[in-house]
Amino acid sequence: MKAIEINHITKKFGSRTIIRDFSLDIHQGEFVAIVGKSGCGKSTLLNMIGLLETIETGEVKIYNQAIPNINSATATKLRRHTINYLFQSYALISDMTVKDNLLLALEYVKISKKEKIDKIQQVLQKLEIDTLLNDKINTLSGGEQQRVAVARTILKPRDIILADEPTGALDPKLADIAFEFIRELRDTDNKTIVLVTHNIEQAKQADRLIDLNALNEKVS
Repeated sequence: MKAIEINHITKKFGSRTIIRDFSLDIHQGEFVAIVGKSGCGKSTLLNMIGLLETIETGEVKIYNQAIPNINSATATKLRRHTINYLFQSYALISDMTVKDNLLLALEYVKISKKEKIDKIQQVLQKLEIDTLLNDKINTLSGGEQQRVAVARTILKPRDIILADEPTGALDPKLADIAFEFIRELRDTDNKTIVLVTHNIEQAKQADRLIDLNALNEKVS
């Protein structure tokens, strides 16, 4: 089954074309890595797939649903219940604790609060930040916040994961641990993962590696 269909999309910023006539099909349970030089449109492409960015021409389909307008009810529903974002900026609520941020990720999971906290603690322990459970986000380092964002992705029950440089602020050991967790979501839960990264070693572990620079050159 196709989880994501990208059909001949083009994106411009002013007179500059960032992405030109780009097409891609991604199947359920597939892990796709997108690489390319800074400024080639990797994050923009991820935002268009995630229904956060408008498209000049072409279309994006999520599970065969065409999305003509990113402000539509259909797009909103998909963002809330189907698509899981792991941003470079972490997108955490800074004046809330780690625990409260992660409880939001489990808001629609029908288990007791104690079970939710147990799940949170298990994930935080594996990411080596279990001692930060009751700390506020705005007291954490960038690397700690990134691990909390990875934990949220692991906990959130969504079918599609869009990850933008998810381990960029981590040292090599922790980056490997976090990356393995993300990859396990595909291996154990059949999640569809689209990863944007400059880390070629991580990208090579995906099912497919797409060089956006090379594709843009072919159609320019």
